[in-house]
Amino acid sequence: MLGDEIAAALGDQGGLTVVQLAEKMGEDAGTISFALFADHGRFRRDAGAPPRWWLVSPAGNGARRAPEPPAGRLIGAARDRSERPATGGGGGARVLSPAGGARNPVSLPGPSASLGLYQWQKDALRAWHANGRRGVVEAVTGAGKTMVGIAAALEELARRGQVVVLVPTVELQRQWSAQLAARLPALSSAGRMGAGRMGAGQHDSLASHDILVAVVNSARSQDVRPTRQGGLLIADECHRYGSAFNRLALDGRFRRRLGLSATYARDDDGNLEWLDPYFGGTCFRLGYDRAVRDGIVARFTVTLSGVELPAGERAYYDELTEQMGALWRSLVERYGLPETPFEEFMRALAGLADSDNAGASTARSYRRAMLERRRLLADTEAKDWALARLAPEVRAAERTLVFTQSIAAAERASRVLASCGFRAAAVHSAMAPRERAEVLPRFAKGNLSVLVAPRVLDEGIDVPTADLAVIAGASRSRRQMVQRMGRVLRRKPGGRWARFIVLYAERTVEDPASGAHEAFLHEVVPVAEEVTYTHGPKVAMPAPRCHG
Repeated sequence: MLGDEIAAALGDQGGLTVVQLAEKMGEDAGTISFALFADHGRFRRDAGAPPRWWLVSPAGNGARRAPEPPAGRLIGAARDRSERPATGGGGGARVLSPAGGARNPVSLPGPSASLGLYQWQKDALRAWHANGRRGVVEAVTGAGKTMVGIAAALEELARRGQVVVLVPTVELQRQWSAQLAARLPALSSAGRMGAGRMGAGQHDSLASHDILVAVVNSARSQDVRPTRQGGLLIADECHRYGSAFNRLALDGRFRRRLGLSATYARDDDGNLEWLDPYFGGTCFRLGYDRAVRDGIVARFTVTLSGVELPAGERAYYDELTEQMGALWRSLVERYGLPETPFEEFMRALAGLADSDNAGASTARSYRRAMLERRRLLADTEAKDWALARLAPEVRAAERTLVFTQSIAAAERASRVLASCGFRAAAVHSAMAPRERAEVLPRFAKGNLSVLVAPRVLDEGIDVPTADLAVIAGASRSRRQMVQRMGRVLRRKPGGRWARFIVLYAERTVEDPASGAHEAFLHEVVPVAEEVTYTHGPKVAMPAPRCHG
């Protein structure tokens, strides 16, 4: 079995990258990469770029073995959920999550009894209570974080306290206001019923309402302090407030504080500098493992589909990569930029590029080459051909979401799928707000079967349930991948499974064999019902051609 072969190779010489393992074993790097993730727990890796791998437990000592991929395709087969540890999350955060889940709603005593909370939501509230009613609840997209916030708000109102719900966008303000309007009992003082709103032309405050939904851009500069002692601040998408500007909305006069996020970690020091001191860190984490096991989200499969760049694009990609390598060496060796981690290098690069210091020109050249390479990968026609080949999968799905990296790619993908006979439309920031607002209802009603978007659907938009998500513009950001996956993981009638397909250009920075999507894959591969990978044709077709 492939897992045993990898174990033997790593047992003989640990600390190897995927490429080194592939060369040593004479196997395809993609096969090696996904087998390492599929045999989660048997192998460990460091935080390098690319990561190096070691054997944790030799074969025969009880560690799970990686399934042998038939014909080099199947990487993760259907898994027995009973073998999974009953945990609420992991990764070093303080998580109070009793073993065992419930597939049916669990009532919570007190003012939130009518909400019909699930077990994980009840556990999250208990963890928050145990943490002095401060902390961040991190849960995968689609699991129902909002209901945790509403339950906490009802508790606060029941003790005659006041609540501010902080949101990053007007769309989220509308969603929270609608949810609260449907659930607020007669708990507030007379004449102070209903949720007020601050932002988007509204100027309510806690002087007139006991609960206020405030957009962060307005809350930063206006008065959101409670008029009575104590109070609760709920920060939705709380990772968005770890900046020097947005942290001004985190008023210290609220004694009780609840952060909600699917992806609390940031690429900068915002968590350490602003968020953790205010909220007190993560008190509960719901990962994919428990969310799937408890039936909170749909079961799912993952397909990683490689495409081969046409010869001209490949040559240009290699030229840009070589140029970036030379510039990187100069930036590190001559101008002292940090080699690792990549996030620190990029922060230093941005600071140097925007300065008048020596090396600024080199930094700007590196940034231009990087953006041009990113544009090349986003706009390659190879992904249009791959989309056309996915016509049978799109046809089998109830609804399909396609994510791209650019507006041009979104428009082009929409045309490709329309030519295959699908009712497809693109939605992006270049469209008029009214035009964008008309697309989602059409998708929800079934008048559109495919919705294509760059980043406008990633966060803060209530997207109708879909069965299939196709990532045509693969992102290196775990946050973006988690948000996109969450768009198809909501539970579906009849227990239908969700499917997640990632298109990536082979032998590029998008390729998982080079370490792309590592944190995301490490999270989802052990939980997926099936993980497969495919390779695209080596010869470019003259035009996208529908299959099936």
